Amino acid sequence: MSQSTVARRYATALYEEAEETGALEKVDEDVLMLRESLESNDELARFFESPVIPQEKKDSILQTLLGDRVDQLVVRFLRLLVQKDRETMTKAILDAYQSLRDEQQGIVDAHVTTAHPLSDEVQETVVDTLEEQTGKTVRLHTTEDPDVIGGLIIRIGDHVFDGSVRNKLSNLHDRLRESSLALDVNGQAA
Repeated sequence: MSQSTVARRYATALYEEAEETGALEKVDEDVLMLRESLESNDELARFFESPVIPQEKKDSILQTLLGDRVDQLVVRFLRLLVQKDRETMTKAILDAYQSLRDEQQGIVDAHVTTAHPLSDEVQETVVDTLEEQTGKTVRLHTTEDPDVIGGLIIRIGDHVFDGSVRNKLSNLHDRLRESSLALDVNGQAA
């Protein structure tokens, strides 16, 4: 079974338990906080991934570190991951949980790459346009890459719209090369 399948199953179990106990909103907040903590704190990430730290010590640290800060369902869930030797998958499971919730709530991540930073007004226009096109709520992520030259590259899931100047120049170059192949050496059509 692939890791993504295992992560999805654990994430689904956490979601179902949170829904049954009426703790969905709190679990959503805790998952977001934990994801951000794992991304920003290398020491915490190493803690979950370390095969050297015994399960008992990890269990104790989880209870001490998170006991009062997150919903008890999340603490029990993380302790279960430790007991089942799945703690190395914590980040993947939390990411799968977030993806599951996003799907249920009709939220998509749009990754936009531009040559220069976008103004707030342009970002708002991009979000409005993408929400109209997808029929979903768009969470915008922007990055700058000077190689784009101008325009936008938008990625939503597996779909990519490349409206960059670099891409348009490349397409123009390809069309010119194809049309020049159709001409013979004397400039006459072949």
